[in-house]
Order: sequence, then structure tokens, then C-alpha cells
Amino acid sequence: MEHKNSSFWLGDDFYEDQIDILTGESSEKRKGKDPVKLAGYRRAIGNFVRIVTGEDIPVRYTKSGDSYTDGEVVTISASLKDKDFDPAVGLALHEGSHVKLTDFSVLADLDNWIQRHDQVMEALAEKHETIESRWEASDYVKPILKDLLNVIEDRRIDAWVYKNAPGYQGYYASLYDKYFNAKVIDKGLKSDEYTSYEWDSYMFRIVNLTNPNRRLDVMNMATIWKMIDLANIGRLKSTLDALELAWDVFNCCEQYIPAMKNPVVNKPKGGEQPAEEETSNVSGQAGEGDKFDDSGNMPSDDGSKAEGDEAMKGTGDQEGNNEMPQDLDLLSDRLKDQLEKAIEKQKKFQKGEIKKTGVSRKMLDQIQSMEESGVEIKSVEYEQERYAGTYYRKTANVTVIKNLTKRLIETVESGMWNSWYNNDMPVKDGIRKGIMLGKKLKVRSEERNTKFNRLRSGKIDKRMIANAGYGAEAIFEKIESFAYNPGIIHISIDNSGSMSGRNFRNAMTTAVAIAKACDMIENMDCVISLRAGSSFGNTSGYGTAVMLIAYDSRKHGMAHIKTCFPMLCVSGSTPEGLCFDAVMKEIVDSSRGKDAYFVNMSDGCPYFDGYYGEGAYTHTRAQVKKMVREGIKVISYFIADGRSWGRDKENFQKMYGKEAQFIDTSKITEVAKTMNSKFLEV
Repeated sequence: MEHKNSSFWLGDDFYEDQIDILTGESSEKRKGKDPVKLAGYRRAIGNFVRIVTGEDIPVRYTKSGDSYTDGEVVTISASLKDKDFDPAVGLALHEGSHVKLTDFSVLADLDNWIQRHDQVMEALAEKHETIESRWEASDYVKPILKDLLNVIEDRRIDAWVYKNAPGYQGYYASLYDKYFNAKVIDKGLKSDEYTSYEWDSYMFRIVNLTNPNRRLDVMNMATIWKMIDLANIGRLKSTLDALELAWDVFNCCEQYIPAMKNPVVNKPKGGEQPAEEETSNVSGQAGEGDKFDDSGNMPSDDGSKAEGDEAMKGTGDQEGNNEMPQDLDLLSDRLKDQLEKAIEKQKKFQKGEIKKTGVSRKMLDQIQSMEESGVEIKSVEYEQERYAGTYYRKTANVTVIKNLTKRLIETVESGMWNSWYNNDMPVKDGIRKGIMLGKKLKVRSEERNTKFNRLRSGKIDKRMIANAGYGAEAIFEKIESFAYNPGIIHISIDNSGSMSGRNFRNAMTTAVAIAKACDMIENMDCVISLRAGSSFGNTSGYGTAVMLIAYDSRKHGMAHIKTCFPMLCVSGSTPEGLCFDAVMKEIVDSSRGKDAYFVNMSDGCPYFDGYYGEGAYTHTRAQVKKMVREGIKVISYFIADGRSWGRDKENFQKMYGKEAQFIDTSKITEVAKTMNSKFLEV
């Protein structure tokens, strides 16, 4: 597994194929991007960026090819390839740090900053024949200085992240390995390629100063190494500081760059051919700007490539030995071509123009709607029976949808709903019945005071003072107040395929009736969830276990039910306890200090992608016990449509206890009346 850092939060099964339990073979995956994973990926990286930078910096997918840091937003690639994950996280952290630390106004004012250095511009115009004025000198300087600034600024902010967020260094290591520590870069650095006195050579060597294979024995690189001083790059406190250093490096290199000459063209005489154009700007040749030592040779400062344990990739804080590399041949044509491509890749990185996989408008809408709905994948562990009395540990993923929205229904395909479906009869019937129930429940929101007088202790009853005297001491009163505790009811409906027809319609009618009744009083919250093993997004095969929070009175009104519930439908199989486990923390936390009820409506026992039998019964029972231990009253209804209970009754009671109730479909609406009476219990 190559994404060794991301695997901690992605999970080892992020890339693994789903195994068909019947054939033992990998089930075929749908082609294309998975919006559920993309939404989780963006959310996780967004959290990382916020943690590292301490700022709420937006993280989004790019909609086109190239992207860059604009000082406000971090863009990430939609590629889910294994090898891309860690570098992508590192790149997002890098861009996020730019947003936090880089002063982009310095870049915007770079032209003016350069033009303020009149003497240097005039000297460059005098040195290079191809530069006719100080204004053209500014055009010559700007792209070079900008590249140098990008390099130094990158090292500055990366050092800041290394120091302030050491836990994220692994992502940076992957980023540097991808862009700066490629094997062909190593070979290029150790070779005699890019050792001539020209800007392409200087930039290649400066960009790769963090690489342990750097050479300080060529092109006066030892001096530049000491100027940049990577080990103490933290001394630069701002982008302006980085620009000042970049300017010093530019001037240091420029004095070794040969003067650029205008091409000389000899006029032909008679039938003679014109002379070939010549220029003094030939790689490796000295020009007017070159400096020589007393012996007439080009200078050669000490220092060489870094070696040993001190030569840590990405730090560049050791100078290495002073030996001159021997017998370094030039690269083959094939390696030269590879090196050119690697250098171009580095240039794009420095300019923030990295090619990132974009997403379509449709996919982006899906991702955004999933994020608005709080879609996330929860991992649930349970023990599955291998054979009689023998169990083994298994893990299942549950897709939890915390907030059903109309946008989610319209943009993401799922067996849990159909955007074209409109069955509003259960909603209308439920609201009508709920109004009647709500009138009876209103007493729950009232506070009752009972006054007791003629007591021998308590608060003096002013009306009895005149009767006070020997033998008439009962002049006190006491007022006792009674109010119901706040309450919450979580109704969870099995909407697997077997619930189709009257079962599902009546279950929905009952749930809506209770929701309407709770809506009419102040101290009673209601949550309605649906669960099934269903398709969602880009899933295939058995689909995924889905726990859909379809309604929550703490954030929704009855208008939400009228809008979304008519589009809900049945689908797939029965994950039962897996779904309960995935939202157990929320169920328990929301019940603190309240009269809490959990009502289950289903028509069978668990069966979903290997989750069945004794292992599933035991796991579901464990979830029920957790709720009971927290003081939640669990009531489970087994719904049947005129058929015998059979063995299912025994298994159902294994999961929900002796309190489990078995009712006919036609009588399911009686559940609302039963719950109404329980709400009024003291």
C-alpha cells in the first residue's frame, strides 16, 4: 500500500475490492469517480488544512485542468489513485500554508519593486546587447526573480509546517519524493548536465538544493548554498524577506552569466552564402560578466553533494564533503528527455500550475450535496459466525446520511429514494392522525401546580394568619410543581425491499403521525431514520448499508416531511444492527437528561452482504443493550402482512428481548396511540 500516511484515516479497505461472499471473487466496481469517497476525501483534507494553518481556508475540487493557489482557496485533485493520495494531501497543506503565510501583494507589486533598482537595470542593459533599455531589463529580471522567489518562499513555508505540524511531515515527504526526489532528478544532479553558466542550469540546481544529491562544486553553488542557508530558512519572517534573499541570489548568479550578444550576420558577396549566426551565450563558455581567479580559471568553491545520515531529504541542512566528483558522464538522450520532463514538472509545481484531475459539474453537485447532508462512511466491527460456535472478526462500512435534503435526492442516485416518485398519501394521512394525537399530548408541555394548605410547616398562608393562635398552628402552605421531562423519540424504519407495499406505507404513516404530534408540543423531539442495504452514489453489487436520518425536529419543520418523504421508497436488504451501531453515539448523546424512546419497525431479521445469522442477531442485540443501559426505552415492532411469524419470532426476540411486539400490518397505526400513552407516563 503506497498511501502509508493517508491509510491511517482512509482505512485499508479504501481501495480494496468488495468480495462476493457467494463466489469469493472481487465484485466488479462501477467505473468513474465515487462521490461519497470524494466528499470524505475533501472533508478530511479540509480538516487537515484548518488544523495546520489554524484558519478556515476553503478546500475545493478543481473543475478544469490546471489550478493554482490564488491566496484564498486551496484546490485539490479528484484523482483517487493510490499513488496520488499522500502527495495530494502534502500539496493541499503546502497550498494552505501559502494562503496563510504568503503575502500575495508582494507578487502583485513585483514590477514596481524591480524598477526601483535603477542602477542594476542600467548595468544589465549595458552588459547584455539584447537588452536595449532599463525597461527591457525589468522584463528580463522579472520571470527569473519570480522563480527564485517561488523556490525560497516554498522552502520558508514548508519549514514552518515542519516545525509547527510535525505529525504531517509524512505527507510533505511524499510530496517532495514526487516532485524533487525522482530517480532521474538524482541522476541529473550527479551528472555534468546543467553545469553551464546559464539560468536554466542555475534554476535546476537551486530548485533541487533539498535533494541529497546536490552538487556544490559547480557554478559557484557553494556560495548560493550558504546564502540561502536552508537549515536556518526560518529566519525569513515574511514574503518580503524571501524576495530580498531571492534578489541577492539573482545578483550572485547574474555575475557569472555570460553577456548576451546580438547575432552577427555577414553580408554575402556575389553568390556567397551568408555566414552562420554566432552568439557568445553558449553553454559553458565565459562571457563579459564572468569572474576569474588569479590563475585565469573559473572559480571553484568548496562543498559538494550531501552524504550520510545527515543528508536528510527535504531539509538540506548539511553541506557534505569537499571532494570533486570524478568521471561524471553526460546523460543518454533517453535520460535527457526524462530529465527535461521532470524539470518541467518541477517548474509547474513552483508556479502553482500542477495538473489536477477535475470533476464534472454533475459530480461537483453530487459532492456538494453530500457534504451539505453530512454524508460519511462509518466503519463497524462485529463477529460473524464461521460455523457452529466459531466466530471471526469482520468490518462493514455504513454510509450515514445525517441530513436528508431535496438537493441530495435530485443529484445523487440511491435505492432509498426516487426523485420522480411522489407518494404523498402516507404523509397526508400521518399529519391528519398526528393532529389528533398532538391535542392529547399537549398536556405534556404544561406545568401543573398543586397547592396544599393547613399544614404545620412550610410557607405561611397569609389568609390563615388571622386564625393563628394556640391550637391553630396549621397556617402553612406548600405548592408542588410538576412538569414532564424533555423527551426524544427516534423512530427507525426498515425500508428493505420486503417492506414494500402496505408495510412501508403504514410504517411511514405512523412515523409521520408521531412526528406531527411531537411538533405540536414544545418539549418533545422526534427523529425518523430509514435503513437498508441499498445502492448509493457509485456503489455496486450489494450496495452499501445506508442509515438515513430523514427527519430531525431539531433542524427540520413539517414542511421538510411534506417535501422529501413522498420520494422515499424501499430498496435492498436489511443491515439492522450495523446501522444502529453507526449512529449509536448520536442516539445516546441526544438522550442525555431526557425521556428517550427508540422505536424500531421492521419485517424480518438482518441479512446484508455476509451479515446474517447468529452473528448478526448477537451484534444487533448488543446495540439494543447499549441503549437500554443508557436509560433509553426500546420498543420494537415486527410487522407482518397476514403471514405466520415462524422462526423469525424467536430470532426477533433474541435481538429485541421479550418486549418485542408482533403486529399485523393493518394494525400498525395503533402504534401511535400506544406511544402516545407512553409519552404521558410519569
